[in-house]
Amino acid sequence: MGELAYFGDLHRAAERIRESGLDAVVIFHDDADGLCAGAIASLALDRVGVKHRLVCVEKLSPEVVKLIHSLGEALYIYVDIGSGRADLIAERVERSGGEAVIADHHDPMKVESEKLIHLNPELYGYSGEIDASGSTATYLLMREAVDMRDAAWMAVIGSAEIPGALRGLNRVALGDAVGGGDVEVLGSGESEKYVIKFLDKPWDKSSSTLSAIGSMGYYEGAPITAVENLKRRRVPEELAKRFEELRRRKFAQALAVISKKGVNSGNYVQWYHLGDLFRGLGSKALGTFTSTLSYRKQVDPKKYLAGFMNFLPDIPGLGRIEGDWVKTSIRAPKQLSNQINRGAMPPVSTLTIKASEAVGGSGDGHSLAASALIPAGRERDFINEFEGLVEEFRSGRRP
Repeated sequence: MGELAYFGDLHRAAERIRESGLDAVVIFHDDADGLCAGAIASLALDRVGVKHRLVCVEKLSPEVVKLIHSLGEALYIYVDIGSGRADLIAERVERSGGEAVIADHHDPMKVESEKLIHLNPELYGYSGEIDASGSTATYLLMREAVDMRDAAWMAVIGSAEIPGALRGLNRVALGDAVGGGDVEVLGSGESEKYVIKFLDKPWDKSSSTLSAIGSMGYYEGAPITAVENLKRRRVPEELAKRFEELRRRKFAQALAVISKKGVNSGNYVQWYHLGDLFRGLGSKALGTFTSTLSYRKQVDPKKYLAGFMNFLPDIPGLGRIEGDWVKTSIRAPKQLSNQINRGAMPPVSTLTIKASEAVGGSGDGHSLAASALIPAGRERDFINEFEGLVEEFRSGRRP
């Protein structure tokens, strides 16, 4: 497959959105990329006259997908989430009715289904870690349905999670945003910076602000508030200050705990457990904290870093999933990242997906960062599975 196939399928999916006759459900992630993707999708659906509801989800698992599709026959549009569990989504729309479209950039699962159009750039030869964010994938889809050039700036903000200068498909959205007068490019090459002109703020600062709102305020309805503000070309700064301060305070508490207790360490994996310290916060906070911790001296730069926290099973605006769960976020510190990029060590996503499934959970992610929901009490089993998979890789039996 390639560029022509990708843009052809974008057009086909846009036609389905315009002509399905179904009400839509937009499911999006709670970080900046997901909030921007959700806002782009919602704005486009407003413009084509499709009635829809918004559902922000931190993690997809069989239980979460089941709860989402209990809403019945609808057009389910997953943005910046869904690719890793495309099998579950396809199964649910075939069983419960409706149709589904996924616009995502996380490592995808290949699924054949007439009820599902899976628009992950990785399936067409692009890199989801370099060429496209989830908000860019969503923008490229929605601009096939209706004029969305005035929303391209959101894809630029969403792409800030990808380090370095924007490239690949992200560059397409950037070009539209610059052409529309919303974004200014400063510098050149890898030192390029992007300023959202009407916000008078760099793209990466806006990204950090939105991630604080979405993750720290997840259980207070903050993601929906952020999406509605983005649609009006605003970032709710007062709300952001509150949640950024909460993030600083909670991260300081977590660092104090780890400085006192240290991290547990195996042959290839090091881990810590925050228990209920982040209770009431979105579990994306764990991923952000684990990324921060991966650069600190308490962490071995050559070992995978896994964080755990107890997971609240409520999906705001939707309901409660069955069971007791723990969220885990896994990151590759710098030296390990270099080994993974060279193929000398296995990707974080592969290990996380397989280890979580082995203990009755569900995971997804990228080669250097991933996350999962696993049954409470199976944390050590997860670590043992993870260690075993790395050992298989190193012995030549690749997982």
